[in-house]
Amino acid sequence: MQRGHIYKRHGAWHLRYRVDEIGPEGIPRRREITKRLAAVDDDHRSKKDVQDDVDRLLAKASRGGSAEGSLPLKDFVDRYYLPFVEARRTASTYKFYKDTLKNHVTPALGNLRLREVETVHVQRMLDAIDLSHPSLQRIKTAASAVMSHAIRLGFITGSNPAHEAKPEGHRSDFEGHAYSWPDVQWMLEKLKEPARTVVAVAAFTGLRESEIRGLQWTDYSGEELFVRRAVWRRAVGEVKTPESRARVPVIAPLRKLLDAHHRQNGKHDWIFSGERGFSLNLDNLTKREIRPVLGDRWRGWHAFRRGLVGILFDAGVDVEVAKTILRHSDSSVTRRHYLVLNSQQQGKAAMQKLEKILVLRDKHGTAKTGQK
Repeated sequence: MQRGHIYKRHGAWHLRYRVDEIGPEGIPRRREITKRLAAVDDDHRSKKDVQDDVDRLLAKASRGGSAEGSLPLKDFVDRYYLPFVEARRTASTYKFYKDTLKNHVTPALGNLRLREVETVHVQRMLDAIDLSHPSLQRIKTAASAVMSHAIRLGFITGSNPAHEAKPEGHRSDFEGHAYSWPDVQWMLEKLKEPARTVVAVAAFTGLRESEIRGLQWTDYSGEELFVRRAVWRRAVGEVKTPESRARVPVIAPLRKLLDAHHRQNGKHDWIFSGERGFSLNLDNLTKREIRPVLGDRWRGWHAFRRGLVGILFDAGVDVEVAKTILRHSDSSVTRRHYLVLNSQQQGKAAMQKLEKILVLRDKHGTAKTGQK
C-alpha cells in the first residue's frame, strides 16, 4: 500500500496520494489527488495525529484492485452487474435484482465509487428504509451480490462490505396462505376447464406457477411429469434451482384429468396453451375464470404448494419426504416457509392424543400423572 505525502498548508493537514481510475474516455489512468485531513490545532499538532485518517484513506484507495474500482456503483450496476444477471439467471430473478437495486440500493449508494463503499454505508441505507426484516434482508442480498461480483471481477479487493451490515426492520410474522383438502375439492367442483385441470396440477404436484406454464406434453409420461423448464411472462428459461429439475409422480385423480385434457388439447406443444399457441398466462386465467368464480377464497397459486405440504403432514408424511416432493434442497425451507398449520386445530388434536394416553394408563392401574 502506498504511503502518500502528508503536508501542512493554509492551517490544515493535507494528504497527496495516487488512485487508479477510469478516465472520461473510458481509458484506465493513474491520477494524483489531494485530500484535506484536519485543521492544525491542539488535537492535530503533528503528522502522527492525522495518521489514522491517512491510513483509512489509503486503505480505501488500495481496495481498488483495478482502475474500475473508481466506477460509481450505479455505473457498475448498469454496465456489469445487471447484464451478468440477465445472461445467467431467470427472467424473474433478473427483475428482482433490477427493481431492488433501482428502488433502494442505487439511490442510497449509487454515487459512491466501488472502492469507497463501506459497511457503514450499507448499514445506513438499511436503517433509513422503513420495511420489515425480510424485506430489508432481500435489499441487503442485492447490495451484497453487487459487491461480490465486483470482487470476483477484480475491480476491488478485500471483504464484501455488505456482509457485516445487519437488517433490522419491524417484525413481520409469516402469513403464507395454504389451501386445505376441502378447499381443493370445492375448487375442482366449481371451476370449468382448463382452469380445473390447472388447479389440479398445482394442488396435486406442488409445482410453481412458472413450472406449470413450462409443462409440455413431451414432459408427461402418464405416470410422471418431468419438470424441465419455467416460463415467466414471455420468457422460457431454466427452473429455479438444480433440485427443481426433477420428475414428479402423477396420482390417479390428476392422471384422469390430464388424459381428458390431452384428448382435447393434445395438438399443442404446451400442456396449457393460450389462444396464440404459447404457454397459457395463468395471471390472465385467474382474472377471467378463477377469481370471478372463487372470490375471496382464492389466495394465489403458491398457496397450493404450501397446502400440499400441510395435507401430506396431516397424512403422516415426514417433512423430509415433503421436501423431496417440493424439490427443495433443504428441509428447513420446507418446514419454515411451507408447513403452514392451523395451530389451534393442531394443538387441540395433540391434547386429545394426550388425553387418550392418560385414560388408558388409568384403566390399567398404572402410575398417575406426576408419579414415577
